[in-house]
Amino acid sequence: MKKFRQIIDQQVLNAEQKWKALPEARQRILTKIFFAVYTLFTIAAFVQIWWSAAHSKSIPIGGHISNIPAGVNIDQKATK
Repeated sequence: MKKFRQIIDQQVLNAEQKWKALPEARQRILTKIFFAVYTLFTIAAFVQIWWSAAHSKSIPIGGHISNIPAGVNIDQKATK
């Protein structure tokens, strides 16, 4: 585990050195690109969640639960 941690630390150090070796203008451009891609993925995730929620059927309450104890009564009027 110690060797694995050293390998990870070395990789992080190498990546940081490569990043610092880049000119500041290039760092800004890459940061903007990363932020734009992150924003697009976030928006796509929200749209997918909204789309699937808008086009899904409602889940019937009480019918899909299979581990209800035998002595518990479900009031169907309250769930609708």
